[in-house]
Amino acid sequence: MIDSAGDWGHELLGCRSTVTVLGGGTMAPGIAAVFSAAGHPVRLWARRPEAARTAVEQAVGFGEFLAEEGLAAPERSNPVTMDDLSGAVCGADLVVEAVSEDPTVKRDLYGLVEEHLRSGAVLASTTSGLDPDLLSAELDRPEGFVVMHFWNPAHLIALVEVLGGSRTAPGVVEAACALIRSIGRYPVRLDKFVPGFLGVRLQQAVVREAIALLSAGVASAADIDAATRLSFGARFPVMGPLETSDLGGLDVVAAIHDYLLADLDASDRPQPELRRLVESGDLGTKTGRGFYDWSNRDAEDLIRRRDAELVGRLRALGGGGVGPAHG
Repeated sequence: MIDSAGDWGHELLGCRSTVTVLGGGTMAPGIAAVFSAAGHPVRLWARRPEAARTAVEQAVGFGEFLAEEGLAAPERSNPVTMDDLSGAVCGADLVVEAVSEDPTVKRDLYGLVEEHLRSGAVLASTTSGLDPDLLSAELDRPEGFVVMHFWNPAHLIALVEVLGGSRTAPGVVEAACALIRSIGRYPVRLDKFVPGFLGVRLQQAVVREAIALLSAGVASAADIDAATRLSFGARFPVMGPLETSDLGGLDVVAAIHDYLLADLDASDRPQPELRRLVESGDLGTKTGRGFYDWSNRDAEDLIRRRDAELVGRLRALGGGGVGPAHG
């Protein structure tokens, strides 16, 4: 074990950190692609070998897309599949867990990972909202644990939320943020834990109100989405809600809150309309129907347009200047 807390994570600041991504689901390929596009050697492991191979194929495809868009370093690498966990973890500087959002599944995996994790290496979770103290409770070396929450699609969204637990060494959080910046992404650091972190909480506040408006018959799903995209949402790539409030005047914000907040939805459980759709099996694009009927809508075209927009925003943020940090 490293004796000095300040030494935890210091090797993440080197020229080429070896990164291992654990998982074969939605998030793992994008995370692997981001690190490999920046030139870091990347290994990927999943419990099912076929899932790992599929994830690596997706990661390679994402990396090629980033290179075509000028968002990859000249020295970019391709992730490799590891069939056994020990080989995937041994010698890694950073291990990123991207398995299901089940604390038990995650902690069980960490117990196996720690058997092979070298001293001083960092173990990160890309959980979207679980408490890092809950996740690291059974670790022998919680000093090296940190949350690095990538957003989906991970290869195109710049933001990564970073949060340490109560026993995480300060150097780990700092090193994680520096590494994220070095791969052309933007870290935001939480000073304390709240369920859902920052982005999920803000997003779900809007989603809850949108469902309430739809349920009340105020407007159609299409018009509610248009009102979101084309009004306040259009400003978000340039300024956030607090900057917008300062520009508009806090007296104006307070006056709006005086008459409006009591009328906003305050449900503390999924609304009846959402429950009805879920119970009837209408889950969105995966089943062909959700808030919209997708039988006559092109979900793939929507994803292509989304990705094109995200590429432009990533490039505007300087995401093309990726590459390993220099030690």
